[in-house]
Amino acid sequence: MYLVILFGAGMAGALIKDILKDGYIQLPYLDGGKLFLGVLGSAFVGGCVGLAVNHSFLTAFLSGYVGFSVFENILLKKKLNLAPNFLNKTNG
Repeated sequence: MYLVILFGAGMAGALIKDILKDGYIQLPYLDGGKLFLGVLGSAFVGGCVGLAVNHSFLTAFLSGYVGFSVFENILLKKKLNLAPNFLNKTNG
């Protein structure tokens, strides 16, 4: 039961992040044969991250809030083909 609470806390963190970032909740939709998950995708990732971190409600909530942002940045760097340069902090 406690794992369900942690998953829910991570989901809540992700939902709050979506509301604060966009100002609204994006529902899932189909466009050109592609399924865009919208809020469901970030809620699922937030819930999984909430389970993966230290078993605390607050930590799970905050990890859900931050977790999808980290995931988005990794995907963006991969899409733009940016390699992290640890000596020069301007591109990574």
